[in-house]
Amino acid sequence: MRLIKIILFLSSLGILVPSYASAQTSCVQNLREARNFYDAGKLNELPKLLLKCIDNGFTKEEKVEALRLVTLSYLFDEEEEKAEASYLRLLKIEPEYQVNLESDPTELIILSERYDTKPKFFFGIKGGPAYNILEISPNIPYNNLQRGSYDPPIGLSGGIFFQYPINEKFSANIESYFNFRNTVLEREIQNAEGNSAGLQITSETQRWIEVPLLLNYKIPMVKSFLLEATGGPSFHYLISSSFGATGVNDEINNKDMLNYRNQLNFSALLGLRGNFKIIGRNFLTVEALYQYKFLEENRALTAEERLELIPDLIQAGYAEGKLKGHALILRIGFRFPRFNPELIK
Repeated sequence: MRLIKIILFLSSLGILVPSYASAQTSCVQNLREARNFYDAGKLNELPKLLLKCIDNGFTKEEKVEALRLVTLSYLFDEEEEKAEASYLRLLKIEPEYQVNLESDPTELIILSERYDTKPKFFFGIKGGPAYNILEISPNIPYNNLQRGSYDPPIGLSGGIFFQYPINEKFSANIESYFNFRNTVLEREIQNAEGNSAGLQITSETQRWIEVPLLLNYKIPMVKSFLLEATGGPSFHYLISSSFGATGVNDEINNKDMLNYRNQLNFSALLGLRGNFKIIGRNFLTVEALYQYKFLEENRALTAEERLELIPDLIQAGYAEGKLKGHALILRIGFRFPRFNPELIK
């Protein structure tokens, strides 16, 4: 029984594949014949020759060419509504189709100007590193600690964005990112004789969600690619903060500091973004931004919180200082346009 089913399946393939290939060949021949009819002025023959293959049989490029010919046929027969519908169908397949102003008939050029073919919006993904610029005034409670320096390593961020065109020059972005940052402070410990007695190392790892709201301006002087100046506010929500300290008295490992931090914060972003067309209608987007954070990350503690937190930190030779985490950000991603061509009445 199973063998019979296999034989029947292979037989059906043997029938369908040649018939599909034959249909493909027939449609290609129809398109060649349609070109000849167009050159000979037999425009009324084009719709019946091409429409069936447009529905099933042509590649994308062949459909665009066929719909152009059908549209011209309707235009010269003064069937305006059919011409409008045919050209709109062409634009649905290829929204960035451009008529040839030098060689296309005037009727087609005039018709093409009646359609809104601009992208309705863009969406995409972006991610990349951020160089942390830390504004810090640390306290040093342990007498033998030297004033050290914070190591601002490269942070990471990644997320999605939505861009809405306002007009020819301006657009607006709403974006959402997951950010990661680890900050390390190393300070030398000296003994009573002034010699090095090791290092105190403190670190804090944070993760937060960021939502920038940006206004973009298209810089008109650049023609080879789309260059935008961008800026606006950004809102931050801290979701985790973990602290560690070693080197002086007691160690602290992975202490949860979330409740002692400003979980809500905001900053300002300013920078440049380049958009480069790469695959079809899609763009590679690259942006460089400076971020200035307005609020300190360490919040004011209540008396109870101080009694709870400070003794542990003091025992580890550490005291909280004021901290703002500015950054230089580089993000790379992909931007995808969303089209919906419309006839402008």
